[in-house]
Amino acid sequence: MSQSRRYIVREIYSEVLFDLAEQGGEINTVQEELAVVRQILRQEPEFAALLNSEIIKGEEKMGIVRRVFDGRLSPLTVNFLCVLARRGRMGFLAGISDRFEALADEYHHRQPVEVTVAKEPDAAFIEKLKADLAAALNSEVKLSVRVDPSLIGGVVLRKDDMMIDGSVRSSLERAVRTIVENMKEKERRQAAP
Repeated sequence: MSQSRRYIVREIYSEVLFDLAEQGGEINTVQEELAVVRQILRQEPEFAALLNSEIIKGEEKMGIVRRVFDGRLSPLTVNFLCVLARRGRMGFLAGISDRFEALADEYHHRQPVEVTVAKEPDAAFIEKLKADLAAALNSEVKLSVRVDPSLIGGVVLRKDDMMIDGSVRSSLERAVRTIVENMKEKERRQAAP
């Protein structure tokens, strides 16, 4: 299947599911359940292969989905998974889940922000950073944290296409560049008659 068709399938399925979840007041529930199902499929590759198999008929896959998830997930999520299974679309679940999450963030006016730090931060740092960002963005913040020891210290913030690099590594690189450029300029001036 071409990338554009995969994109269209992901968009249509995620938007239909989101509309149904919104009507039923289940946006957060469905979002959490999709994440759980993705985790299960990652941890159980044989189960994922079974649901993606072209040998097994769609009706049989629906039965498997119901046996595994009925009573454990909301009826909306189970029914949605059955539709994916019946139509041979379980391989789209990760993309649909990602898109659903983006729609939920938009609906709840949450701004996704990624922060990269040199070492694992404590909870107080995370809460303060989240509060500061929420105040600056005038919006709830959905913070994801990455650890990159090569930063040495400081933080790098990313939101959409914007990046603010306040890392020690970046500061050192800028300082070294400035010193080298100043030395070259000084040599040029001294060499000039």
